[in-house]
Amino acid sequence: MIVQEVRMPFRPSMMKVRRQAAKWIILHHTAELYDIPSARIDNGNFQLPDILTGVQEKKQADVNYHYIIERVKDDYQIFVTRPFIYLCDWPDIHNDINKRAIHVALLGSYDFKIPPKRLYEALAYRLLNPFMKIYALSPSRIKGHNEVSDDKELSCPGEFVNMAIVESMVRKFVIR
Repeated sequence: MIVQEVRMPFRPSMMKVRRQAAKWIILHHTAELYDIPSARIDNGNFQLPDILTGVQEKKQADVNYHYIIERVKDDYQIFVTRPFIYLCDWPDIHNDINKRAIHVALLGSYDFKIPPKRLYEALAYRLLNPFMKIYALSPSRIKGHNEVSDDKELSCPGEFVNMAIVESMVRKFVIR
């Protein structure tokens, strides 16, 4: 595997600082991210460098998600993309929710592809459950972008992402 080196300039002055504890986890997909075709299909190749290149070309402060989960070879990996102390900028999400949200993106377009069971498992076990334990969140605090957006036409995190499966996986791996 050839790994591309992409050096993102650090631009913390362009981002707002989180002042409150997280109370929501918002799920997204990367279907419309930066007009990068490789962000639309999770094909098992390491694609995060392409996303970072897109952010750089648009001269943005950072990737607009705290975490991205992508399939690398045969399993799913979680990548930190924005330091947790900084807020993500989603003007279509009411500020009361957005200021207290952790944003997680599933790499790919789930309007056209059904997420495999392993994606739900990795998402719940490696990311959602630890945050739920740290911040004392219930599964009802995990929402799809389309559930909290002012844009009623939005399908993000995708037509085929089943939030009931997300909740059942979270309950399966609950940390006591």
